[in-house]
Amino acid sequence: MITRAQIEKLGGLHAVEPTMLSLYLAMAPRANLTARADELIAAADAACDLPLEARDWVLQKLPPCARDCPGRTVAVFACAGSGLFEAIPLPCSLPERGVLGVRPHIRPLLMALQRGSAPDPATPDVAWWSDVPARRTAATILAMPPVGRPAIGLPGCLAAVSAGPVQTLVVPADILVPGYECGRCGTLSLDADTCCPDWGTAALPVPDVIEEMVSRVLEDGGDVLVAGGGWFPPTRSR
Repeated sequence: MITRAQIEKLGGLHAVEPTMLSLYLAMAPRANLTARADELIAAADAACDLPLEARDWVLQKLPPCARDCPGRTVAVFACAGSGLFEAIPLPCSLPERGVLGVRPHIRPLLMALQRGSAPDPATPDVAWWSDVPARRTAATILAMPPVGRPAIGLPGCLAAVSAGPVQTLVVPADILVPGYECGRCGTLSLDADTCCPDWGTAALPVPDVIEEMVSRVLEDGGDVLVAGGGWFPPTRSR
């Protein structure tokens, strides 16, 4: 069973360039795992380029996963530059996906942790019920007085996470949003111009600021709830 400690450890990893590959693969019997993984990597390459030698390195390491975890969905995290290759069998079925970034794509892991070991949680009914805590928390935050601390919407949440520890963050499961991190103070934003231009430090591109927020909140001991099932809330925090 996957644990929060495992997820926090992965969330703490950070590469300088977007060469951290996250694959969510169904180890279906008789499936051509290498071909399917190659398709997912190619789709991830649409946003970030993975060196050919790194792609081949990952594909060579995948076959043992199929032998060890038949019929399971497996999360694979790899970075050829650092030698990272970790395969985690999940307790539930999740959509297949490939993501390249500077951090592992851990929101599906958090969703798997939320859903626990319920049988076939990919079905609409079970997936909906597993998202109830995230929906309820989001509704509670929305109902709070505007003079309080809640931040609603992506820009507001980026500012809140950049300013300090956030108690609870509710995010959508699948959306990837590119943005920037200030090279001086670490502030996250959607626009490079909102960083510290007067200090002569260039803003650093971030392939997915939502994933960056998730990792920071976990590092600070906060809670992250992932809303899936096709429901897209404005990103919220408190």
